[in-house]
Amino acid sequence: MNQAYLKELAGLNEASAEQTSPARPQRVFVGRTGIHTHSESSFVNDVVHHALHGKGTRQIVTVNAQIYVLGEKSLRYRACLDSAEYLCADGMPLAWACKHLGGINVPRIAGVDLIEKFCERGAADGLSVFLLGGRPDSARVTARKLSARYRGLKIVGVSCPSWGFETRAETLKPVIEQIAKAKPQIIFVALGAPKQEFLIEEYIRPLNVPIAIGVGGSFEILSGVIKRAPMWMQSSGLEWAFRLSKDPKRMWKRYLIGNVEFLWSVMKWKLLTSVPVMGLPGERCALTSASKDVSGSPISGM
Repeated sequence: MNQAYLKELAGLNEASAEQTSPARPQRVFVGRTGIHTHSESSFVNDVVHHALHGKGTRQIVTVNAQIYVLGEKSLRYRACLDSAEYLCADGMPLAWACKHLGGINVPRIAGVDLIEKFCERGAADGLSVFLLGGRPDSARVTARKLSARYRGLKIVGVSCPSWGFETRAETLKPVIEQIAKAKPQIIFVALGAPKQEFLIEEYIRPLNVPIAIGVGGSFEILSGVIKRAPMWMQSSGLEWAFRLSKDPKRMWKRYLIGNVEFLWSVMKWKLLTSVPVMGLPGERCALTSASKDVSGSPISGM
């Protein structure tokens, strides 16, 4: 799927691809990853305002320990994170790392919570959203629940393509065309990291969908397929333990090995610097180390 074709599809959404000036909230760097320091309420307001009135795509990445480690290992994924307009701390470990490494209190802003907050905030203005990915039917159930809960919200598309759809032109093209024709103001992409971020960067940005956010397994939680951890476990940073206990065969490597990798990476940066590293989007931490691309190619060039 070439870029000329994507630009043609983008013409269905906007006659002009001019982009409004991006918001530039401050970031605190945990190693090479700059987490925004905005409050949840100001973040939600800014995102929904751009969704309703802005031009050009702004990408949101809700950074958890897994995403952080992927960014440390993969140059390609690191570049994707660097280009995202918003990076939020999705999980208490990231919020704690911002506090101990950067000396700044950063709120936890979870992707699963943002789905409902965006819909709630924008429903009265007729916000339109598209749900992509998730397990079979979880996105459809989530769409029905959101539509019933937030009067005025427009669900303009739901797609649960088969696993690996993004690697073949014949399965990717219909999905991209569906998104282009639906003209959503926000698209929630539930494909898991790093696949969802790569797809947004390569195929959603050219369509000029105002807001694109990767939400991982959020549809399964919102649809009721997976039970979420109690609030006390979420606030104490133990939500990972709850998820591990529910699905140990699938989650053990991600959480047991991944959490150790995350802790080691944070400790490494803590040893390298004891000074808070602040900056604006697009600015990089001065301290860097060698990194190689181990991401493979989840989204193949087409």
